[in-house]
Amino acid sequence: MTLTAGFSKVCESSSGGLLEVHLANVDDVTSFTLTGEDYTAVTMVATKVFYKFEFEQDTAEYRENVERSDTGAVSATHEVEFQITKMTSASRAAIQEIMDASPCGLIAIVKDGNGNQWTSGYSEVALLERPMRIASDTSATGKAFTDSNASIVMLSSVDGEKARVFTGTVPV
Repeated sequence: MTLTAGFSKVCESSSGGLLEVHLANVDDVTSFTLTGEDYTAVTMVATKVFYKFEFEQDTAEYRENVERSDTGAVSATHEVEFQITKMTSASRAAIQEIMDASPCGLIAIVKDGNGNQWTSGYSEVALLERPMRIASDTSATGKAFTDSNASIVMLSSVDGEKARVFTGTVPV
């Protein structure tokens, strides 16, 4: 492929952070509908949905790192990180479910501070073959009463293209 166009900067606000994190088991997703450069719909196995994971304000982030190898191959690492406040039986169970689902994998749709929804764990290059998996969970009680008592969960996947915007409605 060759370059076919440039890029014009936009003169508008650009907010960081995530507003929503939705996760689905990879086996519950059939496909995404690609229209132009964006995904406009997701097809799920009957009765299956995405599950919303809530987090404290300003503790979630989506990251993407594109690298080129010595052989010329390009890969994109996608990461979703969010904090579940207060270590409890319920938060432990939620994180354990993510851990248990990780061998098969997860698909993520995250909504950023600008209202864009990003799809991760599914791509046109790999389809359902390179899903998100738990990369780490760091849980700590803190030492002082003013310290955070929380779990920081990070999911990651690697495939051959940047994440695509999802313009459809997340099935929940």
